[in-house]
Amino acid sequence: MATRKAAVMRHNEENHRMVAKSGIVKPVENVNIKRTAFCELGNTIETLKQIQDKDLKQHGRMGPPKFISKKTTVIPDKIDLKINGNTADGPKKKPLIRQESTLVKQLIKTEKEDTKKVCLAASSSKKNTIIDPDQNIKDEPNMSPEYLPAIYEYLRALETKYAIRENFLDIHESSPKMRAILVNWLVEAHLNFKCTIETLHLCIGIIDRYLQENKKIGRNTLQLLGATSMLIASKYEEIYVPDLEDFEYICDNTFSKRQILQMEKEILKRLDFNLGKPISIQFLRRYNKIAEAKLEHHLLGKYLLELALLEHDLSPIKPSIQAAAACCLSIGILNDKMDLQNVWTPTLVHYTTYKYSDFRSVIADLAMLIVKSEKSKNQASREKYASSRYLKISKNPKLNGPLVKKLTMSRK
Repeated sequence: MATRKAAVMRHNEENHRMVAKSGIVKPVENVNIKRTAFCELGNTIETLKQIQDKDLKQHGRMGPPKFISKKTTVIPDKIDLKINGNTADGPKKKPLIRQESTLVKQLIKTEKEDTKKVCLAASSSKKNTIIDPDQNIKDEPNMSPEYLPAIYEYLRALETKYAIRENFLDIHESSPKMRAILVNWLVEAHLNFKCTIETLHLCIGIIDRYLQENKKIGRNTLQLLGATSMLIASKYEEIYVPDLEDFEYICDNTFSKRQILQMEKEILKRLDFNLGKPISIQFLRRYNKIAEAKLEHHLLGKYLLELALLEHDLSPIKPSIQAAAACCLSIGILNDKMDLQNVWTPTLVHYTTYKYSDFRSVIADLAMLIVKSEKSKNQASREKYASSRYLKISKNPKLNGPLVKKLTMSRK
């Protein structure tokens, strides 16, 4: 091994002598020299001692060489600054900040403004975009979303066909106050029976439709009408119908089973067995889905519609209109939206076929019901929705917020 290294050294010396004499650089013949796997670092970079010697020779001090960025200009360690004819030591090394020209600043500002305009235009177009609420169920054959427009068009036709006439309690043996007491009692009975919400709404609808056909129902038979209407609605909506003994019991045995069955025949005959009038809760579910409402919004909407059952002057209003007003008002109250017109999006206008102006007055009526419910003697609905099952929605402090006050003031 030593002999081979000596031969290589002699070969290199001879090449250097020939180059020095001729002045021409000749390539060195390839000599097979065994190297380590990562090569010899000494052949590629300078040793630390060589760097220190070079640094000492150039700068008069030892230390690693400084690598200066191309983007910044470095001031030397000491410069002569003339201040009022005097010389002072300059500051230590600081990068010189490159000043941007006025044109560059203007271009950047213009670019930001253009970006902001594009974002505003995108958000505006997004607000005006109609979103399909049934996109996620289009592939589910059991849901049949393609029939939804036809179904709700049919329900809208039925609510017009079976509409309640205005002032249907005029020249009647039953007063609005008596009707409100009956509805409050039915809310309690419905809660004890644990029936669905559809049963309660259908029950009140049957009562109103019968009262406008028979004006001789007074104090003595009004409770019988309410209990029998609850029985009919239960048969229509429930899987398990309460027994006749239960209805006899809630009336304190004032009416017998025979009287209840006789009243059932009378109601069905007067209504011609047409019990398919739509109820507001059906429309509320649809509208809340379109609006992408949360559970608390839906519960507040249900509470508002249940308060509306107590008012006889709201019965002539179409259930779809009441549902639209409850949907819009519940979102506005809980989301702290003062301008309800912005809550009713183009998507809601498209699928409900209602504009905000179509139910603006009904929203004010519902806001008045919220205020009146605190001092009303009929507290069944308010206590019902004050339970944790309904997220205590009737006691939500936002029901006394600025939006409700604004709506009630405009109503007065």
